[in-house]
Amino acid sequence: MRMISGNIAFAALAIFVVPYFESTQCAFAASDYYVSTNGSNYGGDGSKQHPWAQVGYAQRFAHAGDTVHVAAGIYYGSFDTYPSGTPSAYIVYQAESADFSAPVTCARVAADHGDLSTCVRLIGTTDVTWVNSGDYVAIRGFDITGGGLNGMATLANATQIVGNHVHDILRNSCDSNGGSGINLDGPDAELDGNYVHDIGPYPSPCGYIHGIYFTQSGGYAYNNISFNNSGFGIQLWHFPGNIALVNNTIFANATGGIVLGTDNDFLVDNVTVTNNLVVDNNGVGIEEQGWSAIVMGSHNVYSHNLVTGNADGSIHLFNGFLPLATILTAPRFVDYTGTASGNYRLTSGSAGINGATSAAPTKDFEGNARPQHGGYDVGAYQYLATQ
Repeated sequence: MRMISGNIAFAALAIFVVPYFESTQCAFAASDYYVSTNGSNYGGDGSKQHPWAQVGYAQRFAHAGDTVHVAAGIYYGSFDTYPSGTPSAYIVYQAESADFSAPVTCARVAADHGDLSTCVRLIGTTDVTWVNSGDYVAIRGFDITGGGLNGMATLANATQIVGNHVHDILRNSCDSNGGSGINLDGPDAELDGNYVHDIGPYPSPCGYIHGIYFTQSGGYAYNNISFNNSGFGIQLWHFPGNIALVNNTIFANATGGIVLGTDNDFLVDNVTVTNNLVVDNNGVGIEEQGWSAIVMGSHNVYSHNLVTGNADGSIHLFNGFLPLATILTAPRFVDYTGTASGNYRLTSGSAGINGATSAAPTKDFEGNARPQHGGYDVGAYQYLATQ
């Protein structure tokens, strides 16, 4: 039975949504703006001394090259970001400590079972906690949850989503409206080091709701950890092509690990799936789907993935294609619990150590350099002898 995700739906966001209107074509020097739970949208001026109270307010002032610094704390509501940067001058939304003294990467805090009170916690109240509509925008380090269809969604070009903890979305529903932790409905999206889990009514399977969901062509997903989702850990559907899925760790998802396909009149081609660690999913580890085998192109590559323990098999591909150098040995995690309580680094002797190609990103989930010990490792973590 094919698991097909439903339509992408975005309801109007009623809280903290501030319209953005293009300003005149003037050149702006890069600026820094500040947001804090102690700030004010009315009495503040966006400075570190007098911050604003919401990202949804701060975004209206952002221009190419600007950074919006957001202090740790809990922010309720849902919002859009509209302004665009440029290829050489992104607009950056950066999660930081409560006193703005340092950036915080909430994906790493969560993965290491740290104190989430040190994070910028965005709790959505409508269909999507954060919708980005501006091109060339980077969103870095946030903790995102909410009761709507998606935790984060981008409709824009070349969005960078880095180091975010996205969790507990749509925990009590499954229908054709679909949903996801991170929804990429814009081209050339770049995901790196996100920690995504408990999307949908897990442990119940739901083929409409996924951890990470690409719907357009271009971009990549590196070093992401996606688990305990009702659908797939990563789904590529509708119009995906020219996408690289590299060094992700995908486990314990209720429908499957990684899937790519379409039910549209589109050729899914030039997708690279390499160096991923895909284990213990209910369904197939890595698979191609679609209304016909003719929707799958001849330039997709599947190589050096560690794929084992998946209920319906390791890798299922159309058109007689065969994967390269698949590792079918258990990964030997530090502490495999199958939940957020585990530790998904590799231990000494893992078949994943030195099992990857040099196509790996230069840093791992924690920012450690690749390679170490003379080789590249499978999954989001590079093995360190001291761990």
